[in-house]
Amino acid sequence: MIQMQSLEEWIRKSQKVKSVKRYIEEGKDFSIETTLAGKNAIRQMQKAKNLGYDVTMFYVALSNVKQNIERVAMRVKNGGHGIPTEDIIRRNTTSFKHLYEYAYMIDNLILIDNSEENGEIVLEINNGIITFEICNLPKWALPVVEHFKKL
Repeated sequence: MIQMQSLEEWIRKSQKVKSVKRYIEEGKDFSIETTLAGKNAIRQMQKAKNLGYDVTMFYVALSNVKQNIERVAMRVKNGGHGIPTEDIIRRNTTSFKHLYEYAYMIDNLILIDNSEENGEIVLEINNGIITFEICNLPKWALPVVEHFKKL
């Protein structure tokens, strides 16, 4: 059964990639959801940018990876799918690394801290200019601010 679920997941992801590729080639607007832990979404952003797309990203994060682990455990208790703890930790680290490394190519970047019950927009950057910033940014957002303040 595990192999079948993995195959189904691979097929679903493959179809999504093909759809996004087709949308980019046809010049259609689209959106995707990603952990930003892999490079596929980054390649898609690069291709879209090269073809004249404006890229908008809503990046939702938690201040502590332990919160990610606890929320996945809660999801499993409620009948949702689980993710191994080591995968959560790896994806968390890689996701932030990719955010910091590729933020420059995003036209409209909205950072949302979802650590509390209600998510809060903590930073907005439009065309390389910080247009909104809360007073006490979460630590995970600081590298993004530092990058854009250097520009």
